Amino acid sequence: MMMRKLTLFLALMLMLQLQLTAQTQKVKFRKIPAELLEQTTHPLDSQADAAILYQYCRVYYALTNGWFDTHTFVHKRIKIYNQDGMGWADFAIPYYAEGNFVKFKAYTYNLEEGKVVETKLENDNFNTEEFNKVFKRRKFAMPAVSPGSVIDIEYEISEPSSISLQPYYLQEEIPVDFVEYEVEIPKYYTFNKSVKGLPLPVTRKNDSRTGVIPGSGGSQTGNDNYAIYVDIYTASNVPALKEEPFVPSMNNYRTSINYELSYIQGSSGKITNFSNTWDNIAQLLMESEDFGRQMELRLTELNPLVEQWMLLPAEERVNAVYYYVRNNYNWNEYYGGLAEKGLKKLLDEKSGNSGDINLLLINLLKKVEVDVLPCVLSTTDRGFLNVSYPSLAQINYVIAALKTKDGYSFLDATNKYLDAGFLPKHTLNLDGIIVTTDKKGIKIPLTNPNKGVVATNVLCVITDDMLIKGQVKSTHTQYDACSARSVYYEEEKQGGYLKSFHDRYPGLEITNHTIEGADSLKPIITERYDFELEGQIEEAGDLIYLNPMLI
Repeated sequence: MMMRKLTLFLALMLMLQLQLTAQTQKVKFRKIPAELLEQTTHPLDSQADAAILYQYCRVYYALTNGWFDTHTFVHKRIKIYNQDGMGWADFAIPYYAEGNFVKFKAYTYNLEEGKVVETKLENDNFNTEEFNKVFKRRKFAMPAVSPGSVIDIEYEISEPSSISLQPYYLQEEIPVDFVEYEVEIPKYYTFNKSVKGLPLPVTRKNDSRTGVIPGSGGSQTGNDNYAIYVDIYTASNVPALKEEPFVPSMNNYRTSINYELSYIQGSSGKITNFSNTWDNIAQLLMESEDFGRQMELRLTELNPLVEQWMLLPAEERVNAVYYYVRNNYNWNEYYGGLAEKGLKKLLDEKSGNSGDINLLLINLLKKVEVDVLPCVLSTTDRGFLNVSYPSLAQINYVIAALKTKDGYSFLDATNKYLDAGFLPKHTLNLDGIIVTTDKKGIKIPLTNPNKGVVATNVLCVITDDMLIKGQVKSTHTQYDACSARSVYYEEEKQGGYLKSFHDRYPGLEITNHTIEGADSLKPIITERYDFELEGQIEEAGDLIYLNPMLI
C-alpha cells in the first residue's frame, strides 16, 4: 500500500514537472501544431476575435566598436479567430531612427485539406516610415490571412544604448496566453524600473551573468569581465483589456514594464546622467537646438506682423498670434516634443509636427511680450507622465503655457477648429512639466477651462407602422463646440458628415439637416434635423419596447 502511494505521488510530481517545463519552455519559431490551426475559439475567452498565443522579448546589450548597442529580440505568435480579428495581421513596429533590423522573418500558417501551409512575407512587402527625427516604423500586412490563420513573426532590432527602453505591455485588447520579457543590463547602466497599470499576477525572477570585453588587458587572458544583471517577467492567461468609452487611453491601465535610463557609469567612473531630475531635463531641452534655441530664433521675415501685433492691447495680442499660427501652418499629424523641421523650414513649407507649430507659437508670443513658457507632456496614447521617474523618453509633445493671475492657461495651435484657450484631447493627460527660463522643470495639472455642455432635445412620435419620426436639436457650447466643429470638418473631408452619420446609424433617415456655427469662432454650435428611424421597436403583446438612448 505504501509503495502504491509512493508511486502515485511520484507520478503526480512528474506530471506537474512536465506541465511546468511545458509552460516555461521557449516556443520554436515556425513550428506550428495543427491543433492551433483547428482551434475556432479561444479556450478561455470565446468572444475573442484574436489572441496572442506566445510573446517573448529579450533586451540585451552587445559590444560594437568598443561600446554597447541595445538589441531587442521578439518572437510573437498570433491566432486569428474571425473576420473582426483580421486587423491583428497588420503591423507597425516602432524603433529609434538610428537603429536597424538585424533579423526579420514573418510567416502565415493555414490548414488546407488537413495540411499545414506556410506563406512567407517577402522582403518587398514591407516599408519603412520615418515619422519624426526620433522614430521610424516598419509597416507590413501579413499575406494569406483568413479566420483560422496563425501568424508567426521573429525579429531583432539594434539601437543606440544611450536611450530608455520602450514600455513593454504585458496586456493587450485580446487575450495573451503567455508572455515573457527578459532584460539583461550591464553593470554600467542604471535604470529606474517600474510596473504600471492594473495589477496582474506577474512572476519576476532575477539572475546574473558575466560579460567579456575582449582584448582590454585587464586580466591574465587579456580580457575584462563585467557583471550583467538579468530580470525576467512572465505572465500566463492574461485577459483582454478592451477599449472603454470615456477613457482617454487604455494604456494607462494596461500592465506594462518600464525601464527608464537614469545614468551610465563608464569603467573610468565618469557618470553621464539621463533622467536624474526634471530640472536636468529642463536644462537639456532649453540648450537643445530643436527646442530652446527654436524659441529664440529671429524670424525677421515675420517682423512686419510682429510690429502690427505690438500696436494691439496686450490682451488682444495672444489671440492675434494664436489664430495666425493656427490658420497659416498645417499640422502633419505627427507628435513631437521637439521641432522636427525647425522654424525656418516651417515658415517655408507651411507644415510641420506639433513641436514645430507650437514652438513657433511660443516664439511669436515672446516677441510680442507675452509671458509664455513651454510645457512638455506625454500624450494620452502613451499613458500618464510618470512624474516620479523623470525621463526625456516620456515626453512627446509641447504646448504653450501663459502665465495668468490664477496660474496658467494653455494654447495648442495644431487643430484648425480649436479656439484659443482649449487643448486637444490627446494632450489632456493628467500632468505636464513647465520648463522655466531658468531651466527648471515644474509639474502642473493639465485641464480645459469652460468644458461646456451638450444639450439635446428630441421631439418624436411612434407611427402606426412602428416608425419613429421626429426632430432633434443639439447645442454644443465651449470646449464641446470645438470638439463638434472638429468632428464635423474631419468627417466632411472623409466623405461627408451625413454619410458618417448614416454609417453609425444604418436605420436612420435624416432630412432638413442644418448646422449653425461650424464656420464661426464662437464657442457654440447648433445642429437641427428631422429623422425617421425603423427597426428599433419590439412588440410583445400589448407592450412596446423602445431604447430611449437611440437618439
